[in-house]
Amino acid sequence: MKIGIIGGGAIGLLVAVHMASKHQVSLYVRSENQKKLISEHGVTCRDLHQRVSVYTNRENLNEQELIIIAVKQHHIQEVVSNLPSAPALLFLQNGMTHLSAIQSVPNPCVLGVVEHGALKVSDYQVIHTGYGSIQLAVHHGGVNIDSWVEGFSEKEFPFKKRESYWEMLTEKLIVNTVINPLTAIFQVKNKEIVENDHINKLAELLCEEACRALQLSFRDQWARVCYIAENTGENMSSMLKDLNEGRKTEIDAICGFVLRTLKEDDAPFHQFVLESVHALELINQKGGAS
Repeated sequence: MKIGIIGGGAIGLLVAVHMASKHQVSLYVRSENQKKLISEHGVTCRDLHQRVSVYTNRENLNEQELIIIAVKQHHIQEVVSNLPSAPALLFLQNGMTHLSAIQSVPNPCVLGVVEHGALKVSDYQVIHTGYGSIQLAVHHGGVNIDSWVEGFSEKEFPFKKRESYWEMLTEKLIVNTVINPLTAIFQVKNKEIVENDHINKLAELLCEEACRALQLSFRDQWARVCYIAENTGENMSSMLKDLNEGRKTEIDAICGFVLRTLKEDDAPFHQFVLESVHALELINQKGGAS
């Protein structure tokens, strides 16, 4: 299959290096420097090394059979406004605000949740820091997910079908809205969610608010949050990585979604962590400008 991947971050590189073993992959990135390095070195992940076509414009995008969108939430609107109308689209984002952006997209749309951990160490190198699966669910359009699962899956990089995209995304959102902001604010690895009693209490309160907003079982979701925090204990959350590297975070798409679902007075802990992360973003911006 001809597959285009928009986004040269950790997830874009990880998906590219695995899928290029069986498919014709084109990677669409922002910077000319990243394009040059990938053209010279390919994409590498430990002992995996794959050559892919790489572009900084929309060249050949209309020739792709599938376009995987692996950019941050705040780039979604820009990306979907300039897509060819024929290929199927697969969205791999944290948060849920992209749901409104794809409502009017005519292409068949599939939503995905990435359970893998990935760390981008250079413009062409990524480290696979945690193993899981990529879960897929149809949002709209006629897509045979079963054929994707069979055609994309590898032993260490499986794809799984989910019947409900809403259930799939809300379960991931609960985890992200607890682990991401707290690890970002306190500058700690995921394991502190369960090992530090004070952070653990804050995590529990955030989980309770999110479960009320999304009408999910607190008992079940809290158990999932603790399990994932423990099993990805040495990982650094994507929000902490974004802060450390001076990038805009996805706090509005994650905690902001919960706040928009509940009134601010009903989600004081989400309000606090949202403002705290934005404050850290601003501090980083001022530090970079000085």
